[in-house]
Amino acid sequence: MAALAEFKLRTYQDWERGIAAVSSEFLALAAPHGLDVFYVLTGERMSSKLTLDPIQSAVLGSLAQCSPQRQMEAVQHMALLAAGMSPQTPAGRGSPLPSVNKPAVKKPVRGVGVAKARKGK
Repeated sequence: MAALAEFKLRTYQDWERGIAAVSSEFLALAAPHGLDVFYVLTGERMSSKLTLDPIQSAVLGSLAQCSPQRQMEAVQHMALLAAGMSPQTPAGRGSPLPSVNKPAVKKPVRGVGVAKARKGK
Protein backbone atom coordinates (compact mmCIF):
# COMPACT_ATOMS: atom_id res chain seq x y z
CA MET A 1 0.00 0.00 0.00
CA ALA A 2 2.86 2.38 0.79
CA ALA A 3 4.34 1.79 -2.68
CA LEU A 4 1.01 2.41 -4.41
CA ALA A 5 0.67 5.79 -2.72
CA GLU A 6 4.40 6.53 -3.15
CA PHE A 7 5.22 6.74 0.56
CA LYS A 8 8.22 5.24 2.34
CA LEU A 9 7.63 1.84 3.88
CA ARG A 10 8.92 3.09 7.25
CA THR A 11 6.32 5.88 7.26
CA TYR A 12 3.57 3.38 6.52
CA GLN A 13 4.82 1.07 9.30
CA ASP A 14 4.78 3.98 11.76
CA TRP A 15 1.14 4.65 10.85
CA GLU A 16 0.21 1.00 11.42
CA ARG A 17 1.97 1.01 14.81
CA GLY A 18 0.26 4.23 15.85
CA ILE A 19 3.57 6.07 16.18
CA ALA A 20 2.52 8.71 13.63
CA ALA A 21 -0.82 9.90 12.28
CA VAL A 22 -1.86 8.94 8.75
CA SER A 23 -1.66 11.92 6.42
CA SER A 24 -4.66 13.09 4.43
CA GLU A 25 -2.42 13.09 1.35
CA PHE A 26 -1.83 9.35 1.77
CA LEU A 27 -5.56 8.67 2.25
CA ALA A 28 -6.39 10.59 -0.91
CA LEU A 29 -3.79 8.68 -2.93
CA ALA A 30 -4.68 5.26 -1.49
CA ALA A 31 -8.49 5.53 -1.75
CA PRO A 32 -8.62 4.83 -5.52
CA HIS A 33 -6.71 1.59 -4.81
CA GLY A 34 -9.45 0.26 -2.53
CA LEU A 35 -8.58 1.75 0.87
CA ASP A 36 -11.74 2.38 2.92
CA VAL A 37 -10.84 5.85 4.21
CA PHE A 38 -13.96 5.96 6.40
CA TYR A 39 -12.79 2.76 8.16
CA VAL A 40 -9.28 4.13 8.71
CA LEU A 41 -10.70 7.28 10.30
CA THR A 42 -13.66 5.89 12.27
CA GLY A 43 -13.22 2.12 12.59
CA GLU A 44 -16.58 1.55 10.85
CA ARG A 45 -17.07 0.18 7.34
CA MET A 46 -18.49 2.67 4.88
CA SER A 47 -20.72 0.00 3.32
CA SER A 48 -22.68 -0.26 6.59
CA LYS A 49 -23.56 3.43 6.26
CA LEU A 50 -24.83 3.11 2.69
CA THR A 51 -28.22 1.50 3.02
CA LEU A 52 -30.52 2.85 0.33
CA ASP A 53 -34.22 2.27 -0.02
CA PRO A 54 -35.47 1.22 -3.49
CA ILE A 55 -36.43 4.77 -4.51
CA GLN A 56 -33.01 6.18 -3.57
CA SER A 57 -31.33 3.35 -5.42
CA ALA A 58 -33.44 3.97 -8.54
CA VAL A 59 -32.69 7.71 -8.47
CA LEU A 60 -28.94 7.12 -8.18
CA GLY A 61 -29.05 4.48 -10.92
CA SER A 62 -30.82 6.86 -13.28
CA LEU A 63 -28.52 9.72 -12.34
CA ALA A 64 -25.45 7.62 -13.17
CA GLN A 65 -26.76 7.13 -16.72
CA CYS A 66 -27.00 10.90 -17.36
CA SER A 67 -24.37 13.23 -18.76
CA PRO A 68 -22.66 15.52 -16.21
CA GLN A 69 -24.79 18.44 -17.44
CA ARG A 70 -28.02 16.47 -17.02
CA GLN A 71 -26.86 15.27 -13.57
CA MET A 72 -26.45 18.89 -12.48
CA GLU A 73 -29.90 19.76 -13.83
CA ALA A 74 -31.42 16.79 -11.98
CA VAL A 75 -29.78 17.78 -8.70
CA GLN A 76 -30.99 21.37 -9.08
CA HIS A 77 -34.48 20.10 -9.90
CA MET A 78 -34.56 17.88 -6.79
CA ALA A 79 -33.22 20.70 -4.60
CA LEU A 80 -36.07 22.95 -5.73
CA LEU A 81 -38.62 20.20 -5.07
CA ALA A 82 -37.14 19.63 -1.59
CA ALA A 83 -37.44 23.36 -0.89
CA GLY A 84 -41.12 23.26 -1.85
CA MET A 85 -40.62 25.22 -5.04
CA SER A 86 -41.88 24.29 -8.50
CA PRO A 87 -38.97 23.80 -10.92
CA GLN A 88 -39.33 25.38 -14.34
CA THR A 89 -38.30 23.55 -17.49
CA PRO A 90 -35.78 25.43 -19.66
CA ALA A 91 -37.09 26.38 -23.12
CA GLY A 92 -36.66 23.67 -25.71
CA ARG A 93 -36.15 20.89 -23.15
CA GLY A 94 -39.57 19.26 -23.36
CA SER A 95 -42.42 19.41 -20.90
CA PRO A 96 -41.86 19.63 -17.14
CA LEU A 97 -42.46 16.63 -14.93
CA PRO A 98 -45.99 16.41 -13.55
CA SER A 99 -46.31 17.76 -10.04
CA VAL A 100 -46.93 15.09 -7.42
CA ASN A 101 -49.06 17.44 -5.29
CA LYS A 102 -51.08 18.84 -8.20
CA PRO A 103 -54.77 17.84 -7.97
CA ALA A 104 -56.14 15.81 -10.85
CA VAL A 105 -58.37 17.71 -13.28
CA LYS A 106 -61.78 16.11 -13.47
CA LYS A 107 -63.18 15.84 -16.97
CA PRO A 108 -66.90 16.41 -17.42
CA VAL A 109 -69.00 13.34 -18.06
CA ARG A 110 -69.81 13.15 -21.73
CA GLY A 111 -73.42 13.83 -22.64
CA VAL A 112 -74.40 15.23 -19.25
CA GLY A 113 -75.05 18.96 -19.42
CA VAL A 114 -75.74 21.36 -16.58
CA ALA A 115 -79.51 21.06 -17.03
CA LYS A 116 -79.47 17.25 -16.99
CA ALA A 117 -77.20 17.21 -13.93
CA ARG A 118 -79.62 19.54 -12.05
CA LYS A 119 -82.66 17.35 -12.89
CA GLY A 120 -80.91 14.39 -11.32
CA LYS A 121 -80.84 16.12 -7.92
